[in-house]
Amino acid sequence: MRSTNTVSISAGRIALAAASIAVLVSACGVSLARPLAAVPGRPQPSPAASPSPSPTPGESGLGACRDGDCEARVRQGDSIAVDASFGVTEIGVVGIRGNEARLSFTGTSTAVDGRNVSINRTCYNDGCQVRGAVTIGTGTPGRIGGVAIRLARVEGDQIVLVLEPVSQDG
Repeated sequence: MRSTNTVSISAGRIALAAASIAVLVSACGVSLARPLAAVPGRPQPSPAASPSPSPTPGESGLGACRDGDCEARVRQGDSIAVDASFGVTEIGVVGIRGNEARLSFTGTSTAVDGRNVSINRTCYNDGCQVRGAVTIGTGTPGRIGGVAIRLARVEGDQIVLVLEPVSQDG
């Protein structure tokens, strides 16, 4: 018989854990940049309260992005699934500030363009998994693997991302 355990963690405990990690890291002489999600005075939607992004005319739903060619309206906490053949399997919106967005990603490619790029690569038995983050802006597009990413516009707590396939060679 299989049993299922459910773990519930309050937002306060998560914030306390994050603050503790920041203190420990800073004690080691490492500087952490303030995450885009933690902008004072900017309301942060809770994942449970955020409705699914709804496409508007000219925009596709998140499911249409799997082929790496779409325009999607997303907000913080949303993720876009992409076919693994592009070297990226998921792109998430970590934070939005002004005309910039911080995006997280998972996949296999380390070919990433944009600002403030961070990459963590873990390999096991000839298979590698890449996790990272990149900042893009309305004037600063980016690329993850074989997918070019452009921030078309910011509309309050939503952004419109344009994904287009590109050659992984250039």
